[in-house]
Amino acid sequence: MPLRCSLLPPPLSLTHARAHTRTQLVELKSGETFNGMLIAADNFMNLTLREVYQTSASGDEFWKLPECYIKGATVS
Repeated sequence: MPLRCSLLPPPLSLTHARAHTRTQLVELKSGETFNGMLIAADNFMNLTLREVYQTSASGDEFWKLPECYIKGATVS
């Protein structure tokens, strides 16, 4: 019997464990991006980031935020 290659992503629990304390880039459906250290994430993909750089959808404006919460439904 041939071996099958699974194309499924790793479980969220593993992804969360590896991602904490690393810089993550998050893009929203609106085109805005957030680049910061992942502090918390849940199974709905709600995220809390610290030391965040937010970029507007056009890429023309930037903001530095100490912390932000991103609702999972807005993540693309």
